[in-house]
Amino acid sequence: MNYLHKFHLVEAEKARVLGQFFEAEEFYERAIAVAAENELIQEEALAYELAAKHYLARGRSKIAQTYIKEAHYCYDRWGATAKVKDLEKRYPQLLNTNLVRQSHSIVTDETIRHPTAAIDLAAAMKAAQAISEMIHLDQLTATLMQVVIENAGAETGALVLLEDDRLTVVAQCSESRQCNLEKIAVAGCATIPVSVIQSVERTSETLVFDDAISEPSFLTDPYIQHQQTRSLLCMPILKQNQLIGILYLENNLSTGVFTSDRLQVLKLLMAQAAISLENARLYERLSDYSETLERKVEEQTQALQQEIAERQQTEAALRQSEANYRNLLQTANSVIIRYDPQGRIRYINDYGVKLLGYEEHQILGRSLFETIIPEAELSGRDVRPFVHDLLRNPQSYPQGEGENLCRDGRRVWVVWSNQAIFNEQGDVVEILSVGNDTTQRRQAEEALQRSEAKFRTIFENSQVGIYRTRIYDGLILNANQRFADLFGFDSPQEIIGLEHTTGYYVNQGVRQQAIELLKRDGELQSFEVQMRKQDGTLFWGLFSSYLNAADDYIEGVIADISDRKQAEVALQASEAELRALFSAIPDPLCVFNAKGQVIGAIKGNPSYGELHREEYIGKTLHQLYATEQADEFLSYIQQVLRTQQVLTVEYSQWIAEREIWFSARIAPIRHEQVIWIARDITLQKRAEAASILEERNRMAREIHDTLAQAFTGILAQVGAAKQVLTDDVEATEAHLDLIKELARTGLVEARRSVVALRPQLLEEGSLQSALHRLVAQLRTAAMDTTLYYEIEGAVYSLPIEVESNLLRIGQEALINAIRHANADEIRVKLGYDRDQFCLRVRDNGQGFGVGSIPASEGFGLLGMSERAERIGAQLTIRSQPGEGTEMIVTVDREASQ
Repeated sequence: MNYLHKFHLVEAEKARVLGQFFEAEEFYERAIAVAAENELIQEEALAYELAAKHYLARGRSKIAQTYIKEAHYCYDRWGATAKVKDLEKRYPQLLNTNLVRQSHSIVTDETIRHPTAAIDLAAAMKAAQAISEMIHLDQLTATLMQVVIENAGAETGALVLLEDDRLTVVAQCSESRQCNLEKIAVAGCATIPVSVIQSVERTSETLVFDDAISEPSFLTDPYIQHQQTRSLLCMPILKQNQLIGILYLENNLSTGVFTSDRLQVLKLLMAQAAISLENARLYERLSDYSETLERKVEEQTQALQQEIAERQQTEAALRQSEANYRNLLQTANSVIIRYDPQGRIRYINDYGVKLLGYEEHQILGRSLFETIIPEAELSGRDVRPFVHDLLRNPQSYPQGEGENLCRDGRRVWVVWSNQAIFNEQGDVVEILSVGNDTTQRRQAEEALQRSEAKFRTIFENSQVGIYRTRIYDGLILNANQRFADLFGFDSPQEIIGLEHTTGYYVNQGVRQQAIELLKRDGELQSFEVQMRKQDGTLFWGLFSSYLNAADDYIEGVIADISDRKQAEVALQASEAELRALFSAIPDPLCVFNAKGQVIGAIKGNPSYGELHREEYIGKTLHQLYATEQADEFLSYIQQVLRTQQVLTVEYSQWIAEREIWFSARIAPIRHEQVIWIARDITLQKRAEAASILEERNRMAREIHDTLAQAFTGILAQVGAAKQVLTDDVEATEAHLDLIKELARTGLVEARRSVVALRPQLLEEGSLQSALHRLVAQLRTAAMDTTLYYEIEGAVYSLPIEVESNLLRIGQEALINAIRHANADEIRVKLGYDRDQFCLRVRDNGQGFGVGSIPASEGFGLLGMSERAERIGAQLTIRSQPGEGTEMIVTVDREASQ
């Protein structure tokens, strides 16, 4: 009997009385640990009780509650019923009288029942328990190999562990000799089949051969061939699905030794071995730490007895081990929760608290149904009956997955592994559940399902054919409805696995060419092929394919482009016809883009030389013509592109020292381009000029004769009036009236003749070109004034008299603005609407009051008003001093005709 625990307990009480609280708490822990180690239940209970009193006196009720519960539990195990009731009576606030204390340890003698097994499972479980109790790595390794060889019927075996990311043989054992624990790298070990070990390392799967020497996969392994190995087993040792080692066994006396029953036993032993090996490694590290700590304690406590020093060292290591395991539970990336058969939560780790959104005190003591089990999942499934059944029969539900409710209402998906904890009577006292959050995985799976459904819909309803075919014979492995339609079938089921695309190529050589391109490049884009439908109808298909050489298939898409091919043929014929037509046109033809660049030309057969030669292609108007004319031509192009209307203009050029006149038709075509056809109208213009000159001469003679006759009569009447002026007043008045009538008649005839003469600017073109030339002339004359000229709408012609008067009005407005307004900027704008025409002249000059113009200065406005009235136009003048002037003339198109 050891009295060390009593010594620690007395030291604790002494320290408590002296007020040395930290030393007291340390001695309480040592007393509890030593009593528990020696299975002195009553002494352990007393130590817990005194420690609880100490913490309660210091006001630490939470810690006191833990220790009084442990004391209650130990007294109950010892059978001290009166003491149990005494604690419940004295500390009701710390103890729940309805609570039945459960064991914190997992029962290791759990019975495994398998009535059909031929192996002594009880012996195997005893061996597994023995392995689980060993913490020294060398002892564990030797014992493990002896147990495995004994239970599996092997002659020899080897244990390979993963150390520093490298497989190392740590033990080689046999039935007849002790284990060799010398460590050897697998690659340098000649007593095991290295290829078998490497295969298991790659696949993490167990290899069992009844007759290894006959296995085709390992005929070249030198060890198997040399040893003539018969029965062979190579099993991975996994910890949380991670490879930590490999077990190798062999029996060269007989074949088929490693049966399925023995394999099951070995799997059970290896599951425990994985845990024990990890624990042994942990203990080995702890031992190293403990040895270091022991040396330090030994140096500082030379006066202490050797036995006390050793026990202190052991206790420190045990406490560190316990702390490590507790820390492991608290920091694990899994939810760890313990609850009783009624569903009341006894323990939950930090990760679980954080995931579910509770504080620890908010969830402990409450039931699963009050906290994390929802009334129904979002899918509508009611999980409560399942949880009730789990509480009644936890062995039936080792694993499960479901939605769990967080405190803030969130739902998380968790995969649970459940383990029942039994008391000594075999009753379930608690259930331990370990859960992993699979919410993201579930969301990813749902997203994948939605994506698959979406792409399946796209596949089935696509307007292009989608297919997969075998390379060498074209067998259709998969296809959508559109692919079946293209080849004249009612559904994909009629062709998948039955039809070969090779029979539907019009030209088999084209298919072979496509296969060669696929093998060379791995893919094929926009490949045009003529195909044949089931009924023999031909169509053109556009293929884009991808080669999967590893799986021997081609997949891709096909679209029916028969309509496009027919359109291309028609377009080619149309283009040929159009080219022939253009070639027959004698007039030069150019195509300009929006920037005035020549992008195409046909020189035609002009009489004035080769103006539109091929070297002009690519050049701009400003590279071919003077700036003023280039600006004019560019404005025509931009007007046509803006209005999308055909424009006809006349202009002249000096070519070979001759003035050549052209009439050009400018029409919009595709892609912001215009076509410009220029016709030589020089002879026509000369004829018009001669005709105009002749008409002017005739009109001049007519005006001369009319005015001469009128003024001759006036002079005669004036002479006669002089003779009778003093003799006969009535005769004088008659002569004066006649003079007045002759003068009026002459003035009317003169005006008629002048109106019949068109302005010279209009003789050379239309109103818009006349105004353009007028603006160009004024730009040169008025250097300090900037003039802008703009045309809006589709240009059309007005009657000659209307255009003549509009030009005169515009000319008068421009001259007034330049001479009298002191304007910096003048804008002229022609507006061609469908129903009316509008001329605007606006300046930013000094302006004037419209009603305050002296008569001597208002002849210009009066003349514009008379001209507007003459053609039935509406004249509007807007002006204010300092704000400029705007003159607007509006002509009704229909009324002017």
